Amino acid sequence: MNKMKIIRNILGSLLLGGLLCTSCTGNFEELNTDPTRLQDANPGTFLDPILYGMATTNWNKFNSHTFPLMQCKISMSNTSGVGWYYMSDAAGDGTWTTYYKWLNNIREMEDQAETLNEPNYKAIALTLKGWIYGLLADSFGDVPMTEACRGDEKIYTPKFDTQKEVYQAIINELDSANQLFVETSGLKYNTGGEMMYGTDNTLVSGKSAGILKWKKFCNSLRIRTLLRVLDVDGLNAKAELVKMISNPATYPVFQSNDDAAKVYITGVAPEEAPLTRPADYTSYICLSEFFINNLSALKDPRLPLFAKTATNGTVKSYIGWPSGYDIAPSFNASIPNVAVATAPMNLMLMNYAEVEFIKAELALKGIITDDAKTHYENGVKAAITQWGGVVPTTYFDNTKAAYDGTMERIMLQKFFALIFCDYQQWFEYNRTLLPVMPVGKGVPQGNEMPRRFKYPASLQRTNLINYQAAKSSMGGDDFNVKLIWQK
Repeated sequence: MNKMKIIRNILGSLLLGGLLCTSCTGNFEELNTDPTRLQDANPGTFLDPILYGMATTNWNKFNSHTFPLMQCKISMSNTSGVGWYYMSDAAGDGTWTTYYKWLNNIREMEDQAETLNEPNYKAIALTLKGWIYGLLADSFGDVPMTEACRGDEKIYTPKFDTQKEVYQAIINELDSANQLFVETSGLKYNTGGEMMYGTDNTLVSGKSAGILKWKKFCNSLRIRTLLRVLDVDGLNAKAELVKMISNPATYPVFQSNDDAAKVYITGVAPEEAPLTRPADYTSYICLSEFFINNLSALKDPRLPLFAKTATNGTVKSYIGWPSGYDIAPSFNASIPNVAVATAPMNLMLMNYAEVEFIKAELALKGIITDDAKTHYENGVKAAITQWGGVVPTTYFDNTKAAYDGTMERIMLQKFFALIFCDYQQWFEYNRTLLPVMPVGKGVPQGNEMPRRFKYPASLQRTNLINYQAAKSSMGGDDFNVKLIWQK
C-alpha cells in the first residue's frame, strides 16, 4: 500500500472532518459556504479517513464500554463503572457525534461518486452508510436518516426515522449496493490501495479481488441486519435470509478470515493505534471470572492471547475477579494481554466468524437447511485463528466446546468471536439474552443491563420538536427502553 497516499488521506481527514463532520444536525450554513473547502475532492479522497476514523473509534468503544459492560474487563480501583451497570446520561454522546460526522463524509463521497459516474465508489458509500446507520439504530433506536446530513439543503433539524424505517432502508440500500458493484473495475482514485482491502485499479484475469471482498462485506452486513430484525413483523427478514444464503453467486458473503472487514494499522504515524499508550489498556484493570473461566473450560488457545497469568504465592494461573464485586478480592487476578492493544494490529469492522455463527443459528432454527454443527465449528475455528491461535485437533472432543444443538452454545462462542468488534456483544446479548451474564453482589438493586443509549442532551436544545417525537415513538428516552428487536 502506498504510504504517501495514506498520509495524504489521513491528513485530508482533518480537513474533511472539520468541514463536513458535525453531527449532521447542527448548523451547516457557514460550512456550506466555506471558501477553504476542497474543490477537487473525489470519492477516493474520503475512503481511508472514514475507515481509519470509524475503526479506531469502534476499537475504543469496545474497550471503554462493551468490554466492561459485558462482564469481562473489571476495574480494580472503583465500583461505579458500567460493569456495575452505572450509566452516564452522556454515555452515547460521542458515538452519536462521531458516527454522524463520518456519515456526512460518506454522503459527500456518494455525491462525488454519482457526479463522476463511479458505481464502485457509490456501492462502497452505501455499504458504509448501511453499516453506520445500523450501529446507530442498534445503539439508540429511532435516529435521523432520511433528512440527516443535509445541511447543504438547509435541513438543520432533521426528523427521526423509526427503527423499522431505518432497518428497511439499510436492507434496501445494501441490496442496491450489491447490484452496483462492478468486479471488472477497481477503484481508480485509490491508486495506492485503500486501507481495508488494498483495492486499487488493478485487475487480475479481468476482475478486482478487492471489489469482490467489498461486495462480500456488503452482503455480510445485510445478513447481520436481517438477523437483528428476524422476528420484526413487516421486514420479511426470514425470506430474505433464505434467498441470500441459497444464492451465494448473487449474494457472496465472507468465506474466510481473509475476507473479513478489518483495517490493518502499523502504529506508525499517521496510522496510530486507538490507544496512544498501550499501557492504559491494563492500568488498574483485571479480567473477570466469567471471561477466564469460560475460556479455561473450553481449553481455548485464545486464553494466553487475551490474558496474562497471575501470581499468588508460588502459583501462577489464569484467574479472574468476580464481576460486579462488592469488596475487592484480596488475590491477584489475570490482567489483559497488552499485545491486544499494541500496533501493528487489525481493527475489526466485521469478521468471518460472525457470518458462520449467523448461519449456525439460522440452521438450528430451521430457517435454512444447512448443517448447524458445521457452521458452528467453522465459526469457532475462524474466531480462534483470526487472533493467530491454533485450533487443537481435540478442541471439539471437549464436551464444553462441542456443538450441542443449543443457542446457548452458539452464543457463547459468538460472544468470544465478537471481542473488539464495536458494540456487537452488547447488541447480541440484548437480542438473545445469551450468554447469561453474571450479576455481582456489588451491583445495586435496580441497576440492569442497558438496552440502549440515551439521546444526547444537546438535541433538546437544537432539535427539540423532533427529539420529543422520537421520545414519544420510542416510549421514552431511558436506558431500559427496549428496541423493536430486543427480547
